[in-house]
Amino acid sequence: MTVHTGVFAKGVEDAKGGKVQLNFIDKNEKDEKNMQHVIADKVLVTVGRKPASTGLEATGVAMDERGFVKVNERCETNMKGVYAIGDLCDSGEMLAHVASFQGEMVAELIAGHKRAYDPVAVPAIVFTEPEIVSVGLSPDQAKEAGHPVITGKFPLAANGRSLTQEAEKTGGFVRVVAREDDHRILGIQGVGTHISELVGEWTLALEMGAVLEDIAHTIHAHPTMTEMTHEGVLDTLGHAIHKM
Repeated sequence: MTVHTGVFAKGVEDAKGGKVQLNFIDKNEKDEKNMQHVIADKVLVTVGRKPASTGLEATGVAMDERGFVKVNERCETNMKGVYAIGDLCDSGEMLAHVASFQGEMVAELIAGHKRAYDPVAVPAIVFTEPEIVSVGLSPDQAKEAGHPVITGKFPLAANGRSLTQEAEKTGGFVRVVAREDDHRILGIQGVGTHISELVGEWTLALEMGAVLEDIAHTIHAHPTMTEMTHEGVLDTLGHAIHKM
């Protein structure tokens, strides 16, 4: 898999054999003579989503310049008793699990319970083959935020359960990002077959403010994919067991 970052798509045109050609250029390149091309079977446009809020302005509900409904940490709008959740509001990522979480929270608020939307981290998953998963900060993001960073990595090819799922065909890894001084986990990323099944533990680790030792000293069942999280943490600490 080749990923091109920092580029602008400039157009699509027909190519030989029923294929299509995507034209793109580096974001800092002004001369279109340096246009790049990729031949593909299909081109999927997956950017540019916007909320379906047309007409809401007539109700008096406050919205931002992009059309998202403005809400507070309880998903309350500027109108008493009116809430907005999910892709419609300006609080949180446009993800199904965020909308579901906010919906449950609003139901509890209406029932009189005290709740607020203030997650430490929200998991994001790209359901390709292999899958791509991220929760929390990447190494670059952590450094930009001023954290002293250490990282560890463990390959799917060294995990027995992944091998039974033929994960070696796509490869992949689990990467752990933590603070060097107090070992607090800042983020975990992964690429590979079925890697999204691990994101629950990763998100919980960030929500509870876990340090590397919390996971390192937790028994992970064998043979399971969860062992990769354990091994990634051990590698971050500098003493992975099943990695050369």
